[in-house]
Amino acid sequence: MHSMNFQLFLTCLAVQTLVHVSDAFVHHSSTSSARRSSTTAFAPKSDQPSSYNSKLNTSSRSSKSFTELMMEVIDCDVAIIGGGPAGCTCALYTSRANLSTVILDKNPGAGALAITSVIANYPGVDATISGPDLLDNMRQQAVDYGTDYRQAQVFMVDFDGEKDSKTIYTPDLTINAKTLVLATGALGRKPTFKGEAEYLGKGVSYCATCDGAFYQQSPVAVVGTTPEAMGEAEFLTKFASTVHWITRSPIDPNDENAQQLLSHDNVKHWVNTRMTVIEGDASGVTGIKIKQKTEEEEEHLETEGVFIYDAGSKPITDYITSQLKFQDDGGVEVDDEMATNIPGVYGIGDIRNTPFKQVVVAASDGCIAAMSIDKYLKGRKSIKVDWIHK
Repeated sequence: MHSMNFQLFLTCLAVQTLVHVSDAFVHHSSTSSARRSSTTAFAPKSDQPSSYNSKLNTSSRSSKSFTELMMEVIDCDVAIIGGGPAGCTCALYTSRANLSTVILDKNPGAGALAITSVIANYPGVDATISGPDLLDNMRQQAVDYGTDYRQAQVFMVDFDGEKDSKTIYTPDLTINAKTLVLATGALGRKPTFKGEAEYLGKGVSYCATCDGAFYQQSPVAVVGTTPEAMGEAEFLTKFASTVHWITRSPIDPNDENAQQLLSHDNVKHWVNTRMTVIEGDASGVTGIKIKQKTEEEEEHLETEGVFIYDAGSKPITDYITSQLKFQDDGGVEVDDEMATNIPGVYGIGDIRNTPFKQVVVAASDGCIAAMSIDKYLKGRKSIKVDWIHK
């Protein structure tokens, strides 16, 4: 494992320890039944599917040990990073092929399909179906066939090209998989705010669940209006003295996630506002400048952390080591079977940076990868199909 990645791994373990210690203290000292568990950011919400495949070798979780709470370990045949149409389709096919399969999904509301209001061109479904509803159906179908769906932030993967050696790390969970599927899409972005690149890792972060515990009783800012942004901002309310939520436009009053976030006393919402500059010194971020539509002058806010959730169009590959080959445009390089240059590692969907960014194409990628994985794991020379023309 690369030394820098290993250092990041140890840092995330330390952060997660702080999270669990903080929760233990709050549980002891508070009678509030509404306290949010530290594992909420990684476990499926109550209205999301959660299925634990009996074929998966999962270590037991015990309240007696922080280590056990932090690092549940799962061994499986197929690990899929990303819960969009590509990942869910791949999981459906691998689960149907009796391959133990785990999906690791950062946030079910964060992908391109999840933020699309209407999907009128996916064959065979209601032309008025919303992106989130179609994705819910895809996810549930995979779960119904045995997929273990986990909401988790992946911060590193480690593979050396050998079977049974793909390891995926999250702050709460470690996966050891025989094959790995990269399906994290292309909503990534390059640093665009002044000071963002300079202070990345020094107060600028894209993962509150990874870094939130560093900001005990400190002011932080969250930029973005996606469900992911709101969920991460709510997570930060456990630690930060003030969470400055910055949005360029008004929030739908019927948005339950937004109203839940705004119900916290330590959340200050800056509506119709944009962040212009991230300020800091040798120690890291010290504040930001914001510009409200109704004001002529910029305003300074003291913050020690800035969490940015703006969406872009760059393949999301920041968790991948340099062993993998990439195209000149930043997409993961794959062959006709969706296989990368690393045996047992596959890339599907928009992470390939294909110009054909359509749901049906992503689903097709998932199917191809799954059938290729089945061939790879079972040592076949050709693809086995469910039906044959006679």
